[in-house]
Amino acid sequence: MDAPLDMQNGARFKTKKHGYVTVIEYYNTHTVIVAFENTGNIRAISAAKLRSGQLADRSVPPESIMVGEKVESVKHGILTIVQVESENIVLLTTESGEEVRMLLPAVQKMKTKAEDPTSTKEEPELPTSLSALTKRNKKTKDVNNLLKKMLTDYGR
Repeated sequence: MDAPLDMQNGARFKTKKHGYVTVIEYYNTHTVIVAFENTGNIRAISAAKLRSGQLADRSVPPESIMVGEKVESVKHGILTIVQVESENIVLLTTESGEEVRMLLPAVQKMKTKAEDPTSTKEEPELPTSLSALTKRNKKTKDVNNLLKKMLTDYGR
């Protein structure tokens, strides 16, 4: 059986996180041998995952994907991730060129804050009418009924 047109030897695919891969050998839909262009590593993947770009270079640590990203710090301003060192320490540089070292969880927290614009506290919805103010949900009624039953059955 011949390989599909998009899976011929030498075909290039873009991955979501690790650049481009080149098809080396197509065996069947479950086994496609690819090589990562930036590292040269070789691995087998299914054709469906290859087409969607959902493959990772296992030799590259997952933290190194963050290199080059910018995060905003309250104390230092905008920081650029330069390197992820061992022991979960991240090396960052400020706009003025100063080096700052931070723990990986702190950097990830700053990164998620920057990505999530809805992280600011939103005002809870206030009731708009008297009936909405006095409404009770089913869970509250069930808890009140259970509490009332416990109090009436107490001591029997």
